[in-house]
Amino acid sequence: LTTGAYKEITLSDYININGLSKITYEIVPSGEAVTVTQAIDGKFTVIAGEVAGATEITVRVIVYYNGAKKLETQLTVLVTNDLAPTVLNKEAVKEYDLYELENKSSISLDLSENVDNVGNLELTYSVSGNKLNGTLYTFNFGSYTDKVTNEVITVTVTYTANGSQSTLTYDYKLAIKDTTAYRLVNGGFENGLDAWDKVGNIGDVSSDSSYWVEEWENDGKGYLFGMDGEYMFSAYAEGALESAVGTLTSSKFTVGGSGFVTFKLGAAKDGNYVYVDVIDADTKEILARYYNGLWAETTDGLKSGCTLIAYKADLSKFSGREVYFRISDNADSGYGLFFVDSFVTYYESEPDGFNAATPVNYEVSGTIYDVFNGGFEMGDVQGWWNNGTPGHVTNADAFFSGVAYGKDGSFLYSGVEDFEAGNGLEGNRGVLTSSVFEIGGTGYISFMLGGGGNSLCYVQVIDSTTGEILARYRQQAMNDAVLVTYIADLSAYIGRSARIQVVDQAVNNWGCVSFDNVVTYYASKDELPSGLTAEDIKASINYSIENGSFETGNIDGWTMDITEAGAHNTLGWVLETEMDAGWYAKNDETKDGKYLFTFAQPGDINCENTKGTLTSSTFTLKQGAFVSFKFGAAGNVSNHDVYIELCRADGTVIARFYNDAEGKVNTRMNAYYYQYTDTEVECFFRAVDNSTGDYGCLVLDDFKVNLESAPEGYIPAIQ
Repeated sequence: LTTGAYKEITLSDYININGLSKITYEIVPSGEAVTVTQAIDGKFTVIAGEVAGATEITVRVIVYYNGAKKLETQLTVLVTNDLAPTVLNKEAVKEYDLYELENKSSISLDLSENVDNVGNLELTYSVSGNKLNGTLYTFNFGSYTDKVTNEVITVTVTYTANGSQSTLTYDYKLAIKDTTAYRLVNGGFENGLDAWDKVGNIGDVSSDSSYWVEEWENDGKGYLFGMDGEYMFSAYAEGALESAVGTLTSSKFTVGGSGFVTFKLGAAKDGNYVYVDVIDADTKEILARYYNGLWAETTDGLKSGCTLIAYKADLSKFSGREVYFRISDNADSGYGLFFVDSFVTYYESEPDGFNAATPVNYEVSGTIYDVFNGGFEMGDVQGWWNNGTPGHVTNADAFFSGVAYGKDGSFLYSGVEDFEAGNGLEGNRGVLTSSVFEIGGTGYISFMLGGGGNSLCYVQVIDSTTGEILARYRQQAMNDAVLVTYIADLSAYIGRSARIQVVDQAVNNWGCVSFDNVVTYYASKDELPSGLTAEDIKASINYSIENGSFETGNIDGWTMDITEAGAHNTLGWVLETEMDAGWYAKNDETKDGKYLFTFAQPGDINCENTKGTLTSSTFTLKQGAFVSFKFGAAGNVSNHDVYIELCRADGTVIARFYNDAEGKVNTRMNAYYYQYTDTEVECFFRAVDNSTGDYGCLVLDDFKVNLESAPEGYIPAIQ
């Protein structure tokens, strides 16, 4: 303080009384150069007196509680009659990380912050000989890395005191770095999915802080995810499906600083199918793969299977490389989903408070273009997902006849019986599905296929997001189970995210396959192996049913088989006009279009006393698709001898439906729907009439397949 100046001191700036009420203060200066007022309402004032030159005074602050001394601290006051300004720090240091600045091109420095203008004089500031208009100086940033660059600015302060002009100088040292390149954009999902690329209906950004909120085990409160901030990526977001597969890919960043990165991961129980990859942005090489190694279904008596666990991974050996994260979900059950949050990719030193990220327990190699475990050389189906058990991984050299498979390496996948093993799976059905890969390079892939003489066995490539079939291949040169190499051209789909499926819908007639050596990336056609060009039969796939509403006026597309002939040796006729009789409820308002199939026709003619089946054309039914139909008669509810079946192409029944709608009226049709949830299948409808009385007959119309949703007004088919 200069002579005559004063300053009010707020005691709470220096002393924490922890809310106590019986507190008093004593303020004691060490000399007469200052005068102090005693504390009132937690404040006191220091007033500077006359001095010769400068004098340093100590002011003691003594704190009493309930009259007893408890604490003492002190303040130092420099009292001076010299009006000249002083420099607070001969070298003022300011640190900047451009990542943290909104304006990354320049910074405005207030040069007066490092000057104590005790006499309130007029000061003039100059930098490198250039006089400023005021106290602000603009420094323009250049190009920086995560290594600190020191920029030094020499500041000159000119002033007039006691009639003479004087100057001060000091340095501003700016310690500047830019960690932007080392930071992941939107790593905490606070801006939704900005800078992230999602493939598949695997989840979305969510603000839900807990899961399974209906669980009585935790008093209906659910279980905390443990997310940071307001948002996270959740596999339980509205509309997401655990059965869905896909990937979530981050923006690029350069490995820098200490090389450590951190993230939070929930679920992802099995590292064979759900994992976090670190991928080289240039070569697409998979550098590291982690999974939720500390996963536990319960922790301290509470469910924790989806709770986020904080991990840190040391990527320092990849320092300077541009990389990105890709979280893959290749599973459809068994905590085969993931929850993630808080990806932080820059630390100057190893962070505390994190668990070491768990690498998967198998060797990871290849790129995002390579299907995982394409040759089954891990000795099992790691990286592949079995729906059903159409086969297994075997190291057998030969199949049942003793002839060699001609496998590549030590293992192959086979549903054919191995030599002298008795382990054939021809009677099994199912689908073997690969992990997700990106179609790249030339777009060509290759695989080895044996068996599969039945047309219901094939290999197909599907879009991993939509499930769209990109290509389908069947055996073209069957030699029992001997493997044949096929080369398939997927160049039209370069850049698409895909999966390979081996489909077995047959139970006999070589309804089994051997399969091996899937290679999904070739940089040039010169690298392709010798083999057969795979013929894409996708164009032959039929997703519609022929004449499903009988609008041709006859049973075109349907096959009638009579098992017990009645008076007219038929199950019915396709008619435009129905019988007009009291015992027959007509369907003029119910049928689709002009025609329907019915057992009775005008003139009191009916064929209720005939038994048999009416079978539709075959069609391909997509996974998750709806079918619908209209069904009347079938009155013998107690025996259920009249019904409609949805069958696989080999004749096995997927579902059987009865006309048991509430309030049904003899021959009036009811409108039904059914959703098929299994894997895509070749199938057909079969209407069965095994009755000769009690309305044991058929009235049918409007068979539709591969609908995206249930038709309005239809009811679930009764099974």
